[in-house]
Amino acid sequence: MTHTYRRAAAGILAGVGLLSGLAFAAAQPASAADGWCNTHVARTKTFSGSVYTAYIPSYNTSTNCYMAIGAQGPAVAALQRSLDVCYGESLVIDGQFGDRTRAALIRAQRAEGIGDDGEYGTQTRDHLKWEYTRGGAWKCARL
Repeated sequence: MTHTYRRAAAGILAGVGLLSGLAFAAAQPASAADGWCNTHVARTKTFSGSVYTAYIPSYNTSTNCYMAIGAQGPAVAALQRSLDVCYGESLVIDGQFGDRTRAALIRAQRAEGIGDDGEYGTQTRDHLKWEYTRGGAWKCARL
């Protein structure tokens, strides 16, 4: 193998390794979630001696999930409801994560001082206020 050929081969291998590393780094945030949010789970909190319930998006029973444009179902509806009640949005609670839900989520993310990418993940889950209900009463609070 000539010196020039070895050098070219080494450069190609380094480039492939670098690209593989970039692909892996880009995939990490999504892979950190257990899956695409497909339902919701109940979480309770006590306010002034009364127990209130919030519905948090989940992947099966894990709240470590992800949502973005195109998501649909009860997980999206739970997010939409809390965005309406706790952040004053006027979304149709239809379980469809479209442009209006994304824009509302960006505004809520900005209000909470976190990354405002319009995607739902663990950081958003932990920093958003959720609607906790009890009968006809409700409170907004973090998990």
